[in-house]
Amino acid sequence: MSNSPNPVSREFHPFKAIGKFILVLIMMGIIIASIVASVLTVYIFKSMDIEGIKLENVKYNYTTILYCQNSASGEYEEFQRLSGSENRIWVDYNNMSPYLAKAAIAIEDKNFKKHNGVDWRRTVLAAVNHFIPFSSSRFGASTITQQLIKNVTHDDDVRVDRKVREIFRAINLEQDYSKEQIMEAYLNTISLGNNTNGVEAAANLYFAKKAKDLTMAESAAIIGITQNPSKWNPFVFPENNKKRRETIMDEMYSQGLVTKDEYDKAKKQKLEFKSEENKKRIESTQNWFVDHVLNEVIDDLVEKKNYTRSYASSQVFNGGYRIYMTMNKEIQEYAEKAFTDMENTFPKIANEEYPEGAFVLMDTNGKVIALVGSNRPKTGARLFNRATDAKRQPGSAIKPLASYTPAMERNLITWSTIIEDGPITLNEGTPNERQWPVNHYRSYIGPVTVDYAIRRSTNTIPVKLVQELTPDVCFDFLTDKLKFENLVDNEYVGGRIVGDKYLPSMALGGLTNGVTPLEITAGYQIFANGGTFTKPYCYTRVLDSEGNVILEKDTTPIRVISGETSAVMCKLLQRVTTGPLATGTTAKFSQMPVAGKTGTTDRDVDQWFIGVTPYYVAGVWLGYDEAQTIRYYSYPPPIIWKNMMGPIHKDLEVKDFDYGDNIVKATYCLKSGGLATSSCTETDTGWYKRSNIPGSCPGDEYLNEDEDYEENPDDEEYFNDEEENEKDRKRPPRRHKKNKHDDDDED
Repeated sequence: MSNSPNPVSREFHPFKAIGKFILVLIMMGIIIASIVASVLTVYIFKSMDIEGIKLENVKYNYTTILYCQNSASGEYEEFQRLSGSENRIWVDYNNMSPYLAKAAIAIEDKNFKKHNGVDWRRTVLAAVNHFIPFSSSRFGASTITQQLIKNVTHDDDVRVDRKVREIFRAINLEQDYSKEQIMEAYLNTISLGNNTNGVEAAANLYFAKKAKDLTMAESAAIIGITQNPSKWNPFVFPENNKKRRETIMDEMYSQGLVTKDEYDKAKKQKLEFKSEENKKRIESTQNWFVDHVLNEVIDDLVEKKNYTRSYASSQVFNGGYRIYMTMNKEIQEYAEKAFTDMENTFPKIANEEYPEGAFVLMDTNGKVIALVGSNRPKTGARLFNRATDAKRQPGSAIKPLASYTPAMERNLITWSTIIEDGPITLNEGTPNERQWPVNHYRSYIGPVTVDYAIRRSTNTIPVKLVQELTPDVCFDFLTDKLKFENLVDNEYVGGRIVGDKYLPSMALGGLTNGVTPLEITAGYQIFANGGTFTKPYCYTRVLDSEGNVILEKDTTPIRVISGETSAVMCKLLQRVTTGPLATGTTAKFSQMPVAGKTGTTDRDVDQWFIGVTPYYVAGVWLGYDEAQTIRYYSYPPPIIWKNMMGPIHKDLEVKDFDYGDNIVKATYCLKSGGLATSSCTETDTGWYKRSNIPGSCPGDEYLNEDEDYEENPDDEEYFNDEEENEKDRKRPPRRHKKNKHDDDDED
């Protein structure tokens, strides 16, 4: 018998083998699935363009708000919101009512604080129901995070690949941002009806509140809108909105997001939706001042930020800018109403249709207070603005700026300088020789003082001054010092010189393109403020949606003439409204001193009055868009100016201009222009720069010369072209001779 152990018998167990085989298959499946998942993930990221979203880089459309200063408090207040593509105002999470987030969580995503961006249970149920419908109810699988993804990417096609892309993006977003940051972005992007996005704009619109001040019921009413902005619109379907917000409040309480006291109080609150109040702030028809502000901001963005005009315009209307205007709200409203009151503001004329008009008002340092671009009611937004866009011939209104002021600054003239009112010879010795210019009063007076020439609007005197100064000097003063932008430098075109460095242009306003009412009115500020100039501005600064300064106006006054010159010119221009034979006497109102100048172009196509008071500088222009003679009974612009400015000054103290202490008053001889002596029989008083006082009258030898100077009182039949008096009111409308030079203020 053998002592070796018996071999162990091995039995085959089929079930155990099958189990091992299945286990191997499962492990292989897991490995393969992992590989496939990894490959699929890489494929999804590459082929489906899934990339991380940076919320801070997302470009939203925001509502731009215009502000103006309260004249009583000095504080800036909201004036108007622009109707861009969206009404949206970004607000930080800590400046929102806490009920907003709670309402959103309660009705949109009760597991918001627990999930990682995707609610997998809801996602699976929604997917199964999509392929194998088991419920007629629509499963809302998207979390707040996923809804935010759709809001910022606008990737919302109903496709499986889009949903997969959204899921991965949501997971990534939750890894990069806190729940608070995600909720902040969500509440600022959701659509809340009436072209309104985000809870701040919605709170403003529906309740005239800020988002931080919303109650629980108001928060529920707003959040309820987002699921279906049309159905839950409280302005259109208030009962629908009420049912929706009650459902949301019930959910807020049942989920423990609010207390019983908060819930009971909210259920009792009766909501008042501010429909009409807020519609007025978002209107398509904006006033003339707003039109100008928007255009100037766009221009400045192009010039100073190198934006394209298209991008600048988009930013102004959709960039959430804060624009701080210089407009006086009350005066602007008055001006638009008064300037369209044809019966009370405008004198009668003989034309069948009244000409168009423009009105500009600024303070004495370039700050635009009000402007009106037409004397017809405004019917739309950003229309052609004649106050800022119409380039018209200024006629005699250019004389104080282009000729008299530069001559006074260079001591070429004084108040009483005697200059011959007579023509000069053009093209002497040629077949084209002629005597020029012709005065509007159709005659030549002979030796006259500067005072007489200005108030009488004589044409010959500024021509001779510009001739002595040279047109180049006058042109440079207007463009370099007073920032006229529409003058044209000389150039050769077709073998001849074309431009405004030319005697008729600088002396009489016969410009190539003309000037706008805004720019010529701004030039007159130098007569009210002691000789400084600030380019006219209609806003002070522009902020972006985050409060950064985008644009800021430099409003520092620049001295362009001496205080002495400014003071004497101011005194001279007051004679235009008060002196004998003056052209602007109808501009006077109350006892307020008014300095100014009329301006009329060939055939009365354009008519002007630019006036200055110690408080304001204002300009009035009349003319037809298509050149046509204005036939009048009484010269209209000074009358319109008075009718506009009188009410604006009604509560202002009557005071004089500040002339400084560098001018003196003296009596002068009307024949010589020198300071009067005891021998002078015809005298008047004038104002002089201390640095340029004329010498005494030469005496008897001069006075005995065969010259008979007088102010020609018998010439009244000619001076009513630009003057209003009782006789004017009774005379027939002015007619014109065929010779276009008979009545010119310009050549």
